[in-house]
Amino acid sequence: MPGELRQLFGWVVREGVTNVVRHSRAHTCRIAVTAMSVTVADDGRGAKAADGNGLTGLRERVQAAGGTVTADAPAGGGFRLHAAMPAHEPAADRGVPA
Repeated sequence: MPGELRQLFGWVVREGVTNVVRHSRAHTCRIAVTAMSVTVADDGRGAKAADGNGLTGLRERVQAAGGTVTADAPAGGGFRLHAAMPAHEPAADRGVPA
């Protein structure tokens, strides 16, 4: 992944794992990272509640850098947090700190 995205994606992983530990009652958690996205998914309760301060702040950080955040409960159960950046634009041009 571009170096500029490491800190931002670190926030996504921390928030996602914190939510797994605090709320999900999951048995497993999977983290998938690509050059332009990160996903934290678990097999827990999967209830979609209103965004708390953590998800709201995370969404604001990622959107300010030009990306998107989705948080959902997939049909198969569990919970998934996904952040993605557009691949066509260098992160430095979106104001992502290095």
